[in-house]
Amino acid sequence: MKKLMILAVASMFIFAGCEEKKAEEVKVEAKPVAEQPAAKPAPAPSDAAVRAGIQSVDWAKAIEMNANGGIYVDVRNAAELNEGYAPYAVNIPLGELRNRFGELPKDKDLLIYCRSGRRSEAASKFLMDQGYTRVYNVLGGFNAFPKK
Repeated sequence: MKKLMILAVASMFIFAGCEEKKAEEVKVEAKPVAEQPAAKPAPAPSDAAVRAGIQSVDWAKAIEMNANGGIYVDVRNAAELNEGYAPYAVNIPLGELRNRFGELPKDKDLLIYCRSGRRSEAASKFLMDQGYTRVYNVLGGFNAFPKK
């Protein structure tokens, strides 16, 4: 019961903190990564992530891990994918993760990212609670993805 309450409170903060303002609905076509502006530097892991034992990596390390078989898991909503995404990423929005986490292998490195890093921390914690051990939160989310 205590875990459920903690998860509920954490989810509330995550959804409140990461939800983009929707002043108006505008259809945007996905831009190739090469045409997007330069990425912002990745922030340090949050205190909550450190306390939860979540391992964090920057995009340089994530790209290296992906080249060696790691899987990108994008926990953003479908509409946010118009901003772009990491190559070959699996999209499982955070709100669907509870029902779909079984789609992810436990024997590969899972490189979890969202837009800025908050939802990916929650997703990483959830996956660890489900017995996944090779979970890595990508610092800064897609905002920090290296654009060329």
